[in-house]
Amino acid sequence: MVKVIGITGTIGSGKYVVTDYLKQKFNCFYVKISDVLRNEMEKKRGKLDRKTLQDSGDEMRRKYGNHILAKVSIDYLPRNKQLIVIDGIRNPDEIDYLKKTFGNDFVLIATDSQPEQRFERSKQRGRSDDPKTWEEFLEIDARDQGTGQPEYGQQTRKCMSKADFTIMNDGSLEQFQANIAETVQKIFG
Repeated sequence: MVKVIGITGTIGSGKYVVTDYLKQKFNCFYVKISDVLRNEMEKKRGKLDRKTLQDSGDEMRRKYGNHILAKVSIDYLPRNKQLIVIDGIRNPDEIDYLKKTFGNDFVLIATDSQPEQRFERSKQRGRSDDPKTWEEFLEIDARDQGTGQPEYGQQTRKCMSKADFTIMNDGSLEQFQANIAETVQKIFG
């Protein structure tokens, strides 16, 4: 069976660096849960911001179960790759679903770093849905991590507590990349 790596982590903590590394090193299929959601929602409503995506994801989990975004993301994945990378896991039931589906072939990696660093990174990457002020960042980050959220909502901090590996991104990019390489070596032996 193919190996499946799930990626979770706080906003601006370097998830894209991990997925970039995996895409460069392996013949892999990559899916980002929020892209699946975004594609479906944009068909219905047009361009979406982060809050609308979060609200839509919460609504889908409430209606169909907390695992629904993981299920939709993997239902039609090709199995002819060395590795499947599922990025942007935000609810613990998504992890449980993936573990049930893939068993020991599923591994969860979390990324994290200090809030100030994450805010600076999100400003530098310049995505249209990234927060523009420190206050906006704190509000979006708190929701993403699960503060005040229902069981079907964003629960990134709970997801991170279920990770098989956590990679801190508090130093240089080179150090982070070295930590990623070390983690991948542990996963694949």
